[in-house]
Amino acid sequence: MLVLRMFLVALCVALLPVACAIAADQGTAQVEEQIDEQIDEQVREVVSRSVKFLTNLKHLRMTAEFGFDVLQEDGQMLEFGSHQEITIQRPDHFRIEVDRRDGASGNVVYDGKEIVLFNPEQAVYAKAPFTGEIDDAFDFLAETLQRPVPLRDFFASDLGDILLEKIESGLYVEESTVAGVLCDHVALRNNNVDYQIWIAKGDEPLPRRMIITHKNEEGWPQFWAQFLEWDLSPKIANGAFTYDPPKGAERIPVAELDEKIPEEGGQP
Repeated sequence: MLVLRMFLVALCVALLPVACAIAADQGTAQVEEQIDEQIDEQVREVVSRSVKFLTNLKHLRMTAEFGFDVLQEDGQMLEFGSHQEITIQRPDHFRIEVDRRDGASGNVVYDGKEIVLFNPEQAVYAKAPFTGEIDDAFDFLAETLQRPVPLRDFFASDLGDILLEKIESGLYVEESTVAGVLCDHVALRNNNVDYQIWIAKGDEPLPRRMIITHKNEEGWPQFWAQFLEWDLSPKIANGAFTYDPPKGAERIPVAELDEKIPEEGGQP
């Protein structure tokens, strides 16, 4: 779990703004103008359309498979990953279910009042009071509880900033079919990462696949995600965003969750 957390933290900060390093307003404007010239207009249209569609959805359920590379001490690169389902009800409810490849699992629910992390197999759970919208809760999970949520950016209200304002160049590659869905394949990059995303064409411009390559890390490790399903009218059961501990379940501090869930194997 430590490796997963470290990799995802790196993923969250990888797309840092180039212009933030320029102190003078005039210099910043020049950099932004250069960046604008390096992003294909077709890329802007494709990404902006997807961003608008995603951020306007009031509720949805996304199912994805993702993997990430971890360089071992002997120089060999190994891939680990998980299956994840996220149910969103804006502005302040979500449910996350994660099943790792090694068999471990974990869930998170948020009802606008508290965040609960629980592991059904170990019959343990942890609670943290919190009030705010989904973006705020995801930040709280990552920064305070040290539990960053994979793929959280796709549910952020500032998704446009993440996908367009923090890149140096953007290239429209081609039309490409992913799992039977015709997509626009675009390639974005900055000094830290190369970022590819496949966005469905048509009335529902949803992401279908993504790959992030960390160019400054040894071995150029990648994070990838395959979006298996987007349910835009999910049937949400009563109590889906709360946790009612079963008989015998033990409440523990958040910090002790790692002791109850084995770390992902093969880490450095």
